[in-house]
Amino acid sequence: MGKCMEGSVQKLMAVGNLEREEFAEFLRFRNIETTEYLYEKACEIRRRVKKDRIQVWGRIPISSFCKYDCKMCGIRRDNRFAKRYRMEMGLIMECCREFAGKGVRSFLLESGDDAYYTQQRVEEIVKTIQEEYPDSRIILSLGEKTAEAYKSWFDAGVSSYILRHGSANEIHFRRLFPSNMSLLLRKQCLWQLKEIGYKAGTGFLVGIPYQSIDNVLEDMQFMKSFEASIVDVGAFVPARHTEFERERSGNGDMALYLMAVFRLMLPQAEIIASPTLDCVLKEGRTKAFLAGADVVVVDLAEAAVMESYNVYERKNGRFALPLDNLEEMITQIESMGLSVW
Repeated sequence: MGKCMEGSVQKLMAVGNLEREEFAEFLRFRNIETTEYLYEKACEIRRRVKKDRIQVWGRIPISSFCKYDCKMCGIRRDNRFAKRYRMEMGLIMECCREFAGKGVRSFLLESGDDAYYTQQRVEEIVKTIQEEYPDSRIILSLGEKTAEAYKSWFDAGVSSYILRHGSANEIHFRRLFPSNMSLLLRKQCLWQLKEIGYKAGTGFLVGIPYQSIDNVLEDMQFMKSFEASIVDVGAFVPARHTEFERERSGNGDMALYLMAVFRLMLPQAEIIASPTLDCVLKEGRTKAFLAGADVVVVDLAEAAVMESYNVYERKNGRFALPLDNLEEMITQIESMGLSVW
């Protein structure tokens, strides 16, 4: 039996942070007793703040083109094996209709950093979705854009934008991303989004190569100081034809542990259970709700599109994961005593 770090959990609940050495110990020496107590408190906060309501976001991957050559990403620019596509308006609307038919009205439009999707094109997409689904919520994750573009999309009706910072440590950032990417620019974009009025989200991958506990602490302190409205912390999953394709996947249990910590650090934040969790943990997204998550991202049923959008390998061990069954997932969530909206 391990010693429960009850005092650290209670301090996190009270002040939303810990001293650096205390935090390092909290991450390094996690055990079953501390984890269970932390999860209990994370769910307690979600119950109080979110009324135990789980949001479902339908992910629409609108493009597999990207101008960057990030070392972990399957759709990186120089991956000549990647299948490239761009969704036209008709297909985007078909995806929205499929999700809406199943009761999902939050649409996450995601892509590589693709210059094809200009300020005007994205604005047209947003307005078209808004016309057909005026009660919908549109979340964008399209990379680094200009403040003018961000403002235009916000005015058109986009409420939220996700831009993972990747790593808040300059040296670690350089080991993951190409030389034409800038951590300073990424942070600047995030602050612009917040200033415009977006619910701005950021995050990092747990277990990505070269990551240390100190790196994770730096990431967490950046997200705390930024007061992220959306927490997007996933487990690293290697993708084929990348520099990291032979690396081990990230630790799913640690990803859940960090989600629970973020629930205590940022009680109002929307914490995402993303599909990558299912690649490293059986029923990983479902387990995320036990750690205080309140958003689940679900994928399309269009196999051809998902096979082309290979940001990571959709596998659990040696087996390819099936495409999402939304009805089954909602039933699972409700069986946990949670409500879906």
